[in-house]
Amino acid sequence: MRSTLIKAAVVVTTIGAFAGTAQADPAAGVVPAATDVVGVGSDTTQGVLNTLTAHYNAKSPAPANRAYSWDAIVPGSTTITPKAGAPTITRPNGSSAGISALIADGSTHNLDYARSSRKAKSDGTEANYGFIEFARDTVTYATASTSNVPTTLTTLDLNKLYASAAGSADCNRTAYLPQSGSGTRAFFLESIGLTAPGTCAKDTFGGQPVQEHNAAPLVGDANAIAPFSVGRAVGISTIKVNTVDDSVRPAGKAAAETARVNPADGQAVTTGGVVAYDRALFNVIRKADKTVAKFSGLFGTLGYICTNTTARADIIAAGFRRSSNCGVDRN
Repeated sequence: MRSTLIKAAVVVTTIGAFAGTAQADPAAGVVPAATDVVGVGSDTTQGVLNTLTAHYNAKSPAPANRAYSWDAIVPGSTTITPKAGAPTITRPNGSSAGISALIADGSTHNLDYARSSRKAKSDGTEANYGFIEFARDTVTYATASTSNVPTTLTTLDLNKLYASAAGSADCNRTAYLPQSGSGTRAFFLESIGLTAPGTCAKDTFGGQPVQEHNAAPLVGDANAIAPFSVGRAVGISTIKVNTVDDSVRPAGKAAAETARVNPADGQAVTTGGVVAYDRALFNVIRKADKTVAKFSGLFGTLGYICTNTTARADIIAAGFRRSSNCGVDRN
């Protein structure tokens, strides 16, 4: 059942543009306080949350409880200490890893939110957590900029490829998937009608797990294909995103939600562009925290992310679209 976060007592006012570029992880030497709002998780939204939290912390007067976001992956850094007094943990890489870390934290609040590019599971394991929508994204298949792969594939085409066995006739492309725990992986498989891939699908490249939105496996391979966020592909000249035709689906597969977007900026268009699977992007918090001011004031319908002009611009600049359901708990 959908519910809306309790409205913040004071609507956050617009601030001016933040000087400088948002930095991955809390800035060097910054240790988030025990009362700050700290998150981990999705690779898809780590960049936009870095920017949003930097702008939030820079507003005047400064928030009593600052916000921070730890990236999914940072070369040479496999562990993090989320905030002052917290134990050191393995850096959560991906939506599911972030949500699992949040759940494992119980009510301690060493972690306060998880970035997620997938919806809540239906098995009840995440029933006590609010999936607070804040933006929209599209996912399609990407290829190298010069590729043998058609620029339009049907959902049935993608289903057959990713369900197939290695060496079979249907395994006619180099099909990559992001690492286990990736929200993009889970969303893409669901969109093409699969709960698990076949052995044709590869989730390693060069002996390492395929990191979602990493173009490296595609570049230079004219037969390679991988799911990719259109928003995250903006500005990557070595790859191109393509159109999915959901009118041809596997038997029993319900129609997916799709959107037509401009690959140059990820924004909706009425003609041209590419058609891709449409999804919500979330910040996951404890349902018990939805009435707490420091969470509703940041994530709620009248909170900073949903109402502040600079925050809205940050979402668009990241290649994502503003959501009419911003601040709504979709779980």
